[in-house]
Amino acid sequence: MSENQALSIGAAYNLGAKAFKDGQFQRAVNILNQILQSAPEFAPAHQLLGVIAFQTGQTGPAENAMREAIRLNPDNAGFLANLTEVLRANGKVDEALKAGKRAVQLAPGNASAHSNLGLVYYDSGDLTEAEASQKRALALAPELVAALNNLGSIARDKEDQAGAISFYRQAVHVQPDFMEPVSNLVSVLIETEAFDEARALADDYLGKPNASAELYRNRGRLHALHCEWDEAERDFRSAIALDERRPESYVGLAQVLTEKNLHELALLEAEKAQRLDPAHAPAYHYIAVCKSHLGDIETGFANYEKALVLKPDFTAAMMALGYLEMEKGDFDAARNWFNKAAEKNAARLNAQIALVKLDKVTEDNVDFQGLVAALPKAETMPPEQSASYHYALGKCYEDLKRYDSAFDHFAKGAAIKRSIIDFDADQIEETADDLIANFTPDLIERLRKSAVDSTQPIFVVGMPRSGTTLTEAILASHPEVFGAGELSYMHKLFADQLRGGNKKTGSLIASLSDQDLAKRAREYVRQLDTHAPGFSHIVDKMPANFLLVGLIHAVMPNARIVHIARNPLDTCLSCFTRVFQRSQLHSYDQVELGRYFNAYVRVMQHWMDVLPAGSFHTVHYENLVDDIEFEARRLVAHCGLDWDESCLAFYKGERRVRTASVQQVRQPLYNSSKEKWRNYERHLRPLIETIGGSLVDC
Repeated sequence: MSENQALSIGAAYNLGAKAFKDGQFQRAVNILNQILQSAPEFAPAHQLLGVIAFQTGQTGPAENAMREAIRLNPDNAGFLANLTEVLRANGKVDEALKAGKRAVQLAPGNASAHSNLGLVYYDSGDLTEAEASQKRALALAPELVAALNNLGSIARDKEDQAGAISFYRQAVHVQPDFMEPVSNLVSVLIETEAFDEARALADDYLGKPNASAELYRNRGRLHALHCEWDEAERDFRSAIALDERRPESYVGLAQVLTEKNLHELALLEAEKAQRLDPAHAPAYHYIAVCKSHLGDIETGFANYEKALVLKPDFTAAMMALGYLEMEKGDFDAARNWFNKAAEKNAARLNAQIALVKLDKVTEDNVDFQGLVAALPKAETMPPEQSASYHYALGKCYEDLKRYDSAFDHFAKGAAIKRSIIDFDADQIEETADDLIANFTPDLIERLRKSAVDSTQPIFVVGMPRSGTTLTEAILASHPEVFGAGELSYMHKLFADQLRGGNKKTGSLIASLSDQDLAKRAREYVRQLDTHAPGFSHIVDKMPANFLLVGLIHAVMPNARIVHIARNPLDTCLSCFTRVFQRSQLHSYDQVELGRYFNAYVRVMQHWMDVLPAGSFHTVHYENLVDDIEFEARRLVAHCGLDWDESCLAFYKGERRVRTASVQQVRQPLYNSSKEKWRNYERHLRPLIETIGGSLVDC
């Protein structure tokens, strides 16, 4: 036995056990293997080899070694208790249950045996027997950390969060360096919205050398709840670096990348999570989120539904399906999904926020009353939820014509939203200056050398909330036109500052070679065509493309450009009183909103000055409301199309609408939105003073 040849089997085993206890696993394995060469039927050596294999993630070899130990010593309760845990880890629940029962029969006073049996009951879904087994273990060993931790998890599954917190706290007190109950405690603190305590605990333990992947993942969740996306991304990536096998970390990263509008990258992470665990419902949820954002709504629906098959009470998927049905125009289906989510306490508030968007609210509306009742909790809500909550209440009070109360909530929601986003109003003004300075007639003439001849694109541009969705709906009702919604392709291809260092949009475009310009223009047309391959005309209604009107005119001369103008104060009020998902960051402060509007006016006036007459067609929203047929005929004619009566029935279309105008565009045209700003005039002084004399007359 080499270094242990002079030792007895028992002494050599003790030496191997000490090496194991000291964390010297390889030395322990070497000693145990030497023992088995001399005494192959020495069961404790087989058993300890199994324990080492299990602790190092080798569950197959662990099971084999422990089975051999039990073959040699079939009535050893300790061996059976350990095998119970290994069989459970290997998914052999029935065998594990049999071994666990045998272990407690042989040694009814063995607390660990009861605890391991309780875990098998837990995995089989029998929470009653699971709890009973853990309580027996605790009665035998009041400070058995495994039992305390397991009882916490059972309480959590029973939605007894206070009980879960109590058990987890006891486990942490007994063994402060055991990371599993620490991570579990942080998770429940997050669920109970004790965010400050959860963050303090996570930060404390992440400063220690044995910090776990789950703890990083939990802190990533905390950052995500507070919209601290860079910090959340760092923590989820740290969790992955520590343990590449956990799908939850990839799902967290997918969420972060989605919030950063990096949907293609987010999809890769969600798909990685799904490959790691094909039964992980949140992975399918985020695949659905990404697919839906990328325009594949059918796959989105299918993956949300798969998530619900795997996890029938998954309220996030219910809410997402409700919003997708809203985008399709099926408000009854949306209402059903939101009501189903509202049956769960944890999702009730978010469901009520969604439900009040579907109809005009009356004083006796139960969802409105639910929102009012939640007001005392508003300050402790996560910021994103709190902002949405205030906007929803604002909408309710506006429905009730209680405009002062409505504006109070809109302003509170806007202030919260502004506090969690990164926006610099100087940048839009600098971008406007740069475009005006660079887009001279000479540059436009040079850009024409890179033109593509496609007639497919129709661009609808303007301020957000100016009527761009309505205009697209009218055009998309024409049989030769497909409405693709707000597409980011132009900005990614021509205005992405990452591609040009610190250059602003105008300078970046001016610096591109003729070959590069033509390549990007062709790529835009290719990407546009994927939304409706071979369709005669496809509408891209990204409002911010107003910044690129000169470029579009030059490199896509056969494209049609439609500019929507609306009363400045109605436009800006409509922006300020809507919460947007991941865009329109200028909308949450009246002065910043006014500065954005002024930059928009300057840029549109510049296009009027430098482009030939007729380069784009301006539709005034108010004129459209007053005489829709006259304005719609002019619009359709500008796009080179023959008139079709279906354009007047735009609200009957079944296409997907993904903007804040989703409800309005499903209704016949109404004029109540004209001069709406006067209801709030006394609250809009900062906006009015900022806009000054800016009027869209181009």
